[in-house]
Amino acid sequence: MKVLRLRMAKLMLLGVLLVNLIFLYYTWNTLFWRRISRVLAGDEMEPKAPPKLTPKEKVRNANKHIRKSITIVFYGHYNFEQDLRASIDSILDVIPNMPILVLQEGGTEYAYPPVSYERNLTAGEDQTVTFLNLAFDVRHTRQELDPLAAIRTKYALLMPDSVRLNSKNLLQKILREINTIGVAGAQAQPKEQRVAVPPEETVRRMVLVPFAGNLKSFSSCARMRMDLPNWTLEIVATNDSRRCDLFLQKHAILLDVAALGAMPEPFALPFPEMLYIQAKIANLSTTVFSHAFQEGRRLFASFHTKQRRMELRRRQFREMYKRLQIKRIVRRAYTVLGKPPARESSWQFHQGVLDAQFSSSNMSLPLVTDIDLFGCERTTKSCIGTVYNNRPFYSYLDKHTPPCCLDKLRTTFNHVLEEFENVGIRYWLDNNALKSAVETNAISPDAYDIDISFNVHDLERSNAMKKSQSKPYVDNEGFYWIKATDGHYFRVQFSKPNQVGVNLLPYEIKGAEVRASGFFGWKASTFAADFLHPMSTVLFLGKSVMCPNNVLEYLEAKHIKVQSQDMAMDD
Repeated sequence: MKVLRLRMAKLMLLGVLLVNLIFLYYTWNTLFWRRISRVLAGDEMEPKAPPKLTPKEKVRNANKHIRKSITIVFYGHYNFEQDLRASIDSILDVIPNMPILVLQEGGTEYAYPPVSYERNLTAGEDQTVTFLNLAFDVRHTRQELDPLAAIRTKYALLMPDSVRLNSKNLLQKILREINTIGVAGAQAQPKEQRVAVPPEETVRRMVLVPFAGNLKSFSSCARMRMDLPNWTLEIVATNDSRRCDLFLQKHAILLDVAALGAMPEPFALPFPEMLYIQAKIANLSTTVFSHAFQEGRRLFASFHTKQRRMELRRRQFREMYKRLQIKRIVRRAYTVLGKPPARESSWQFHQGVLDAQFSSSNMSLPLVTDIDLFGCERTTKSCIGTVYNNRPFYSYLDKHTPPCCLDKLRTTFNHVLEEFENVGIRYWLDNNALKSAVETNAISPDAYDIDISFNVHDLERSNAMKKSQSKPYVDNEGFYWIKATDGHYFRVQFSKPNQVGVNLLPYEIKGAEVRASGFFGWKASTFAADFLHPMSTVLFLGKSVMCPNNVLEYLEAKHIKVQSQDMAMDD
C-alpha cells in the first residue's frame, strides 16, 4: 500500500513537470518568433530609452526653441544717446545667433549720428543682427521697406534701449505665457489651468514685461477710452494690471507678428503709445508679467539730452493727435491737489506728452481730472473751416464739432452777452442756439455758431458795434467785431484768424410785427411782436439768457422743430 502511494505521488509530480515544460516551450516559441518578425521588419528588438541629454545639449535645445519663436526688435531709441551695442551684446552672450532687428526712424534728428554694430563672432556664431531704416527710399521695393517682412518668427519682442539680459529664463517664461491661455479649473481644482495655443492661431494678446528700475511710487498702468466722434482721448490711471490699456513706465512688449501686421501702422511715433492706441481699437488684451528685465546704462542724464529728447517727444505727440484727429485729452490721475508732478527724472508731462510720472500709485490721493484742448487758438485758424450748405466737413466723417471750437464759441458768446448786458441792448437767443437751450440747456455738439438777435434801435449803445460799422474792430480782449459783407448783420469772432463766432442779427419792431433789418435768408423771418412782450429767459451755458415768450410757438413759426418738450424757462 505504501509503495502504491509513492508511485502515485511520483506520477503526479511527473505530470506537473510535463505541463510546465509544455507551457514553457510554447511561451518561448511565441516570443522567439516575435523577435524574428521584428528583426525581419527592421524594428529594434526592444524599445530603447531616450538618451540622456548633457547640460550643454539642454541649453542648445532651449536656445534653438527661443530663436525659432522670438525676434527681438529694438525701436524707439535716439541715436544721439543710446546703449544699443551693450544691449545687443548682453543678449547674444546669453543666446548666440538670436535674431535681432534694429529699426531706425528716418528723420535726421533720429538717425544721426548713424549707429553701426560689429561683433567678434566665435565658432558656430552667425551674424543675426539686422539694421533697417524706416525712411522712404524710392530705390527699395515695398517688401524691402516693410519691417514685418524682416521678422520670420511667430512672435516679436519689442525691446526699449538699454537692457541687460542675464539668463534665458525670462524669455522662456514669457514665451510659455503667450503660448498658453488660462482656463478656470473646476471647484475641486480652483487653480487656473493653462492650455497650449495652436501654432496656427493668432494670439490676440500682448505680454508686457516691466523693467526692474521702474519707480514704485508712480502708477504704471492706465485705461484708455477713445471717443473719436467727439475728438476725445480719455486716460485714467490705475494700479490694476488686469486692465492695462497703456503701460506708462519702461517695459518690453511680446506679441504675435500677425497681430502687428493687422494694425494700420504699428511702428508709428510716438512709440509705444501709438501702438497701444491701435491695439485698443483692435481689441487686443494685455498681460503684465510678474518678472522684470534688468536695466542697462542710464540714458538722458544730462540736461541737454533730456531737453532734446523731450522736444522730439512733444513733436511726436502733436503729430499723433493730428493724425488721430484728437482735439481733447482728458487725464484722470491720483495726485495731491495743487501740487505739480515731480520733475527729477528725464520724464515730463507737458504739452500732451504722456510719461512715467502721470499719476501716483497711492490711490488714497484725490483723483484729479485735467482737460487739455488741442486745435484752434487765437492766433490760428478755426478747425471748422469753410461751411457749405450748413454742413461742416466733419459732419461727413460722422463727427461732432471739435471741442476746442466749442470752447472758443462759449467764450465768445459769454463775451458778447456781457457786452450787451453792460450797455443795455435788448437781445434774445435765437434759431438753433435757442432750440438747443430749450432741449438741453447747453450748446449743441454740432453747433459751429450762435445767433443772437437784438433791437436795431439799440445799436448805438454798443461802442464795439458802432466802430465795426465802418471797419473791423478788435476790442481790448482780442475779439474781432466785423460787419458782414452779405448783409447788415454783425459777427463777433474769437479773433481775426479764428473765425469761430457769434452772429448778431438786427431786428426792427414795426407795429405788431418784427422784421429783419438789412439781412436775408432763412434766419430773416418775420414774426409777431407779441413774442417779445414780455421777454422770457432760458438757461443756456449756465446762465439765464433772454429769449421770446411762448418759445415753442416762436420756434415753430420759424420752422424750427424742438425734439423735447422739457424746458428750463422762467416767465
